[in-house]
Amino acid sequence: MNVTNISLQLASENPQRLAAFYRDVVQLPAQPEFGDHSFALGPAGTLFVVDHSQVAGPTREPARAIIDLHLEGLDDEQARLEAAGVSFIRNKGVEPWGGVISTFNDPDGNLVQLIQLRPELASLPEGEAAGVA
Repeated sequence: MNVTNISLQLASENPQRLAAFYRDVVQLPAQPEFGDHSFALGPAGTLFVVDHSQVAGPTREPARAIIDLHLEGLDDEQARLEAAGVSFIRNKGVEPWGGVISTFNDPDGNLVQLIQLRPELASLPEGEAAGVA
């Protein structure tokens, strides 16, 4: 299998509100060629926020599918999101493999993680460097 792109459809009973969150708060770049509620996820990915007849209310299992946004500058992005009113449920937790992860919920309750690879932290015991700047 030679995958050339990846897309994620995020269904909501209120796609306008959810799309506004990803556009205005998270500030994902719009991909208008795919519709009003389409956003770029890096160079080869797309997030589609869609309406679906079988979706109602907040997600029932937030951890079933987690959106991981790999980036540089986690500290700055987290501070910007917090200033915009986003509350983080995990704050710069360090994984044994050197990933620093901060997690929040979108308006529908889906889990979103900001992840920055910090290889120099890979040798530290899990959790030891929590809150590393």
